[in-house]
Order: sequence, then structure tokens, then C-alpha cells
Amino acid sequence: MATPGIKPKSAAIHEMRGTTKPYREREEIVEHIEGNPERPSWLTGRARKIWEEKTAKYLARGQSVKGCEDSLAQYCALEASLIDDYWRKKLTPPMAMVNGHRIFAGEFFDTPASQVKPSGNKAASNPFNRNGRGP
Repeated sequence: MATPGIKPKSAAIHEMRGTTKPYREREEIVEHIEGNPERPSWLTGRARKIWEEKTAKYLARGQSVKGCEDSLAQYCALEASLIDDYWRKKLTPPMAMVNGHRIFAGEFFDTPASQVKPSGNKAASNPFNRNGRGP
């Protein structure tokens, strides 16, 4: 199970926001792997079509998913299952499936919220945010 709380931001995001601090420096674990992802052989039917659409979208975006094929395949299979087993039959899917799909969508930057960089420095605008901090 994943650890609770907010995920740590990458060094690139801190650099983009202008919030780099020496104590935040850490070694990046994931390297950018060039190349096209290889579709798993077990992915069939609608999930295969969704895979092709998503990989084309990620390639156009410049987003590498090489090395994340298993997670992407699970994401595509889950989306295909939601479409075939629930939405086409006009049934309500279990919230666990919807939440799983939402989490995968956030991981692959497929939601508007995961694509937007936060605006401004909110810490400076809130006078109560300084309470408890040293000078």
C-alpha cells in the first residue's frame, strides 16, 4: 500500500515553480527512457484500442511511458472494463474502479488538474502561514 499524504515533487517541478531549496535536493530515481512502449500481449479488444490512442497522445505530448508499460496496460484494461461492463450497459460502476481509474489518470497526466501548474506563491500571501516558523 502506498504511503499516505502528498507525493514529493520532482526537482524539475521545483525548478519550474522557483521553489528550489538546498535541503530538498534528492536523487531522482526514475530516468527518462527513450523509445516506444511495448504493448503487453495479454492486452486485447477495446483495451488494445485504448492503448494505441493513449500511447499516440503521450507521444504527441512528448511524454515517455517506456518502462511503465505494465501500469499503462492496467490503466487501459480498467478503462475498457468500465466502458464495456458498466457505462455501455448504463450501470453504475463500483467507486473502487472509478477511484482506481482516477488515480491512474492522474499518474499519466490525463486530468486537467494534473496538467496545470499551481499559480503564484500562496505562502507569502497568507499572513497566518508564518506562525510557528523561525525567522
